[in-house]
Amino acid sequence: MADDPVVAERGVLTAPAKAWDLAVRRADVNRELATRQVVGLEAADAAASRLGVSRRQVYVLVSRWRAGGDIVSDLLPGASSGGRGGGRLPDEVEAVVQEALRTRYLTRQRRTVASVYREITRECKVRGLRVPSRGRCCGASPGSIR
Repeated sequence: MADDPVVAERGVLTAPAKAWDLAVRRADVNRELATRQVVGLEAADAAASRLGVSRRQVYVLVSRWRAGGDIVSDLLPGASSGGRGGGRLPDEVEAVVQEALRTRYLTRQRRTVASVYREITRECKVRGLRVPSRGRCCGASPGSIR
């Protein structure tokens, strides 16, 4: 165990070169800001213009830098969650939800949301899929259903 190599920084081997370069640039700016007791507006605005981000994002980066113990990989950009309107359910679950909404809800004799959700729950359990929350699958307006 004593001969195992020590990883100097988390994320170095898995981060794309472009993301790593961005994190290093962020670290260069944050090093100076993190030493200050209070990061003022002028310093935050100057850092924001150097990094091409908002003032709020500078404060977030300084906070991550301080919390992470001065590790560059803590400043790697995060992955997007898909943004507004993006799908957040696994494809298999999304297919079950869409089918249930199309066949049970978007009909002349529209069933209740509770009834449709019970059907989605039952079908997911039968297929061995994780059951989505009611708001996740039935919270969308009917007009947004494909």
